[in-house]
Amino acid sequence: MQKEKQKYKRFSVTMPAELYAELEQMAEDRGMDNRSMMIADLVKRELLKYQQQDRSRVMAGTLTISYDAVDDCAGKLIALRRDYLDEVISTFQVMLEDGKNLEIWLVQGEVENLYSLLSKALKCSKSMMGQITFADAILPPLRTNPQR
Repeated sequence: MQKEKQKYKRFSVTMPAELYAELEQMAEDRGMDNRSMMIADLVKRELLKYQQQDRSRVMAGTLTISYDAVDDCAGKLIALRRDYLDEVISTFQVMLEDGKNLEIWLVQGEVENLYSLLSKALKCSKSMMGQITFADAILPPLRTNPQR
């Protein structure tokens, strides 16, 4: 299936010269071909934040957490993932230096449920740190059982 050709709209933006210079520098530092790409990227990021305000919206993202391995947190996190089996798609765990663990969870679900998942994960340990980062698209259905 061919992708539909992207449609573009042109508009004018006026900003202070200093802000314009900073935008130019950021576009160059990020390897953007032009200002339009940079502005589109910034707008897309802000729209993603705006969409998260609809707590019932389904979004995909990654939940990243780190904690001290000496805390008995790993078992609690396994139990938590089971409680959120519909939302947690996949996980990746890495043992870091100084007895720390890093986990990255691929998640998808209603924004409210994903924030609740993060909140519960952060309560597993006093050393726990974490955040959730949302994507601008969702995963397609992974599979379904045949109707009987």
